[in-house]
Amino acid sequence: MTQIVERTVLFADLRGSTSMYETLGNTDATAVVTQSVALLARIVANHHGIVVKTLGDGLMAMFTAPAPAVAAADEMHESMERIGAPGRARAVPLMLQVGLACGEVIEMSGDVFGDAVNVAARLIDHAGDNETLITSNVLDGLGNMERSRFRSLDRMQLRGRVEPVHVYLLEAMRRFGDT
Repeated sequence: MTQIVERTVLFADLRGSTSMYETLGNTDATAVVTQSVALLARIVANHHGIVVKTLGDGLMAMFTAPAPAVAAADEMHESMERIGAPGRARAVPLMLQVGLACGEVIEMSGDVFGDAVNVAARLIDHAGDNETLITSNVLDGLGNMERSRFRSLDRMQLRGRVEPVHVYLLEAMRRFGDT
């Protein structure tokens, strides 16, 4: 069944997996990457999101509203930081990039299409290590307390789009309650 709905789309991508394959070898690196992506998928489910698809060392998910998507992104970063914490054995650290966009999408045959999907995917190109980037539509769907955690990066030109998109960065030092 095809339907047009308003959704928040999340792309999460692990950075550093290529180096991990080189350093650890295919078997060990595959185990780490698949376990990490499975962890991200569990976090999506815990926040009432749906994993649309996994993408090698990342995933695409959707949520009915921005707040649970942002909460999932927070937990994803926290979980990846715990995995890479000092004292934990990992030869090559994995970093996480998250992009979130909100808008009308077309759900069809278990997949999702639309501008929000494209924008969320392109935000990953601009996210640094362990960063979450969101659009103004996502920000508009958050409460005042949540909004205060984001800093404007102004309008950004995203690959393949004519119109620039206003992008916001989740302030890392405030992500986990630090002040």
